[in-house]
Amino acid sequence: MDDIDMKILEAINTISPKSFIGPVKVNEILKLNETELGNRLMLLKKSGHVDVMTSEYPSSLTLPNSISKVYLTEKGRQSLKEK
Repeated sequence: MDDIDMKILEAINTISPKSFIGPVKVNEILKLNETELGNRLMLLKKSGHVDVMTSEYPSSLTLPNSISKVYLTEKGRQSLKEK
């Protein structure tokens, strides 16, 4: 996990540490390319740091890879504490 991944976790934690939020809101803080953010969120999901929800119906609140919601897991919160 690199610095950008930690910034993603921090942004999610800042906006909503305990519930699902839209990834577009997270990206308002980060200002990353939406495709890159989506790819990083999928890798963070595989490592267990976040959980994501996808949508079959894209909207302005959905990333290009169909991620519509993101949630910081306990492992993600623990990683932020250890930082």
